[in-house]
Amino acid sequence: MRYKWGREVDLVLQTLDLPQEARILDLCCRQGRHALEFAKRGYQVVGLDLSETLLRHARKQAKEQNLPVEFVHSDMRRIPFEEEFDAVVNLFTAFGYLEEDEEDEKVIRAVAKTLKTEGKFLIDLPNHERLMRDFSPNYFTESPDGSLMLVEGSFDVLSDRLKTRWLLIDKSGKRRERISIQRLYTFTELHKMLKSIGFQVKQVFGGFDGSEYKMDSKRMIVLAEKPIN
Repeated sequence: MRYKWGREVDLVLQTLDLPQEARILDLCCRQGRHALEFAKRGYQVVGLDLSETLLRHARKQAKEQNLPVEFVHSDMRRIPFEEEFDAVVNLFTAFGYLEEDEEDEKVIRAVAKTLKTEGKFLIDLPNHERLMRDFSPNYFTESPDGSLMLVEGSFDVLSDRLKTRWLLIDKSGKRRERISIQRLYTFTELHKMLKSIGFQVKQVFGGFDGSEYKMDSKRMIVLAEKPIN
């Protein structure tokens, strides 16, 4: 069986069009699923995340699969590399959780600093327009093992921020809760931010199938490039 992140990596690599020896930074890599897939294809990969717990899992997986991936613990606003990478990827809605738009700008500046000249930045976010159209504040899902996931959402139209509360109740009745607040960017807003920092936006897709970006697209996948100064 081909896991979906393998198919996602297919589109990412097709879009980035990198030489085989290229260095890739997986920014906010979580458990390293995409980073490990890049490494399997022969690329030099570094994964960066703020969660040491997730990084421990990623390192364990890399060791078990004998993959030479370096996993780094760091804040995405302070990437500890300079002009080292041919590409930076930020996948699966891992942007927009900081307190202010200015903090998100710091992330983009850090990405620009870590990229080589003509390096590429690919960022994957939910499509603001479709999410607003189909917004459902409350819903639940039930897993085959009997656990329930209750989701409560609210959207602040003045700040374009989505607050989501997840409540997981396992079959024994034990509860776990998580709350997140995400700034949802339109393509126009993200394009403006990238351009202000010096990036050139090259392409935008509506999904990992390479589809055209439209109002009803599920995703907003943007490819930008750091130009020659």
